[in-house]
Amino acid sequence: MSRFKRKLPRRRPVPRPKPQVKEPNNKPIHYVMNDMTTPNLIKVMPAPQPPAAPSFIVQGFQGGGFPRGTIHNLAADCYVTIVNTLRYYQKISPMPLNRWAGVNQLAVLPMAGKDLNAFYDRRSLQFFAFSHPKVGNVFTAESSDIVAHELGHAILDSFRPDTWAAASLEVWAYHESFADFTAMMSIMQHDEALKLALNQTDNKMRVPNVITRLAEQVGRAIFKFAGKNSGRSPNFLRNAFNQFNYVAPNKLPKEAPHNKLAAECHSFGRVFLGAFYDLLVEMYTIENQNHDPLTALKIARDELAVRVLAASQNAGLNVRFCESVAKTMLWVDKTKHEGKYQEVMKRVLRKRNLLPPTLMMLGNAPECDNENNIMTTQSTLKLKLSDHMIRAQSISNPLYDVELEIPHSQTYLYDNGNPMDAILVTDAEAISAAQDMVDFLHATNSVSDDPKTPFAVQDGKLVRTNFEEIV
Repeated sequence: MSRFKRKLPRRRPVPRPKPQVKEPNNKPIHYVMNDMTTPNLIKVMPAPQPPAAPSFIVQGFQGGGFPRGTIHNLAADCYVTIVNTLRYYQKISPMPLNRWAGVNQLAVLPMAGKDLNAFYDRRSLQFFAFSHPKVGNVFTAESSDIVAHELGHAILDSFRPDTWAAASLEVWAYHESFADFTAMMSIMQHDEALKLALNQTDNKMRVPNVITRLAEQVGRAIFKFAGKNSGRSPNFLRNAFNQFNYVAPNKLPKEAPHNKLAAECHSFGRVFLGAFYDLLVEMYTIENQNHDPLTALKIARDELAVRVLAASQNAGLNVRFCESVAKTMLWVDKTKHEGKYQEVMKRVLRKRNLLPPTLMMLGNAPECDNENNIMTTQSTLKLKLSDHMIRAQSISNPLYDVELEIPHSQTYLYDNGNPMDAILVTDAEAISAAQDMVDFLHATNSVSDDPKTPFAVQDGKLVRTNFEEIV
């Protein structure tokens, strides 16, 4: 938890929205494609048709035509972002997206209370409003980045419910990377935003732009409170255009100024977020050789998205999850897309230190027994650290006596039945990484009965309560 966050108003549980009584009107929606820092990115449009599944309900959604800042107006913005993002992912996802991980119908609360935050708790997406003379009124539901980010958590949870409570800093951070990636994919559904990004970068996409700068208005508000010494920028909450490279989280400080890398999940998640954007730029550069810039950017967007989704759905879940996703992305490109971007993907992922410098020896790899060219042993270690580590017994941390779910899958990747790569983790590595996780949680007061913390202890087990947006 950052010092800034503890100064914010305490949020309280809020009731789930009641079923809609009124049918939405037919008035057009003045949709905010980004947030109020870019008023030129507001377009008038009819309410899009929601997908048949997965089901969601937006509290206060009654169509368009309502004053800016009212719950009905915020609900309309949330509705459009959610529908557009879901429909895009459903169109390109190798795996069906037709249900949520925790509920049959996801509740969306555009004005859940007073705070400068937003979160996903497996039952709902909740967005808050904040008002202060320094920043005026800030509605997190008015940021398509923040709405799509929280939706991204729900989508990844749907695809991979095994990531929800995994005792691993890397899994936690990747959830944040994927959520930020979803925010980028969401705004990239609009030609107006793509054209602005191309204009801002002179058609090269190699400088910060409206796609890379996430949650600009909220980032600006936090900067005014946190100040320059925080390392924050007045231009964004996070930036996909960054230079952060992978470092094992146990070698990073638990928290750090915002311009430095830390083990904290939002900070650490920027490594893969930066890699995603690097890949987008490299794919765009290749496609721009044969297409106009706008068409090339759309092709790169879709080519990247299908690889990220497929890798996120198939990567073996273990405590080296960043490496697992990186290797699985290469496997997806090689086996499903004829290796179209194989070399550029290797270059980007290696530059970010997301791939080990040497290939694994695969002489003892088992023979592939399926047509999917992947073999994963799904495994989870459920244990208390105090029962397995002498070091844990000598340190005062109550979480050592709590049962953990430590992800411990082993994966072999094949190309036409031939071993291509593997992600193998020892028991000792898994247990050590879990200790890093609980040490972080204890040091940052991230486990309590308060619903605003991301973890709690229930029936002697460590359980996740939510993924939140702001740090």
